[in-house]
Amino acid sequence: MAPPRIQRLLFVVRRERRTFYDSLRRTFDGDDTVQIVLDRRVGDRRRRRLDSRRAERRAHERRARRAIDAQLRLRGYAVVGVITFQHPPARAAEAAERKAR
Repeated sequence: MAPPRIQRLLFVVRRERRTFYDSLRRTFDGDDTVQIVLDRRVGDRRRRRLDSRRAERRAHERRARRAIDAQLRLRGYAVVGVITFQHPPARAAEAAERKAR
């Protein structure tokens, strides 16, 4: 039998939408199933050198969440459903127990 799942919502709000972020925080204050965070990304951390002739080593973009990125750009926020478990899966508990020994 699978452990019971709890659905949580994560709001990611662009830094420029601070008033909206504050409003969401007030609206969902005390609701443990909702988390509101400001987008912490500043930009691409890799520096691009104009004089570099080497080809890009990455085969694909590491940020696989293109839909979330698009929502952030268009609306200024994104809503993500997060599935959490009340109890960790049995294998995770066994591994933690082995580490403690």
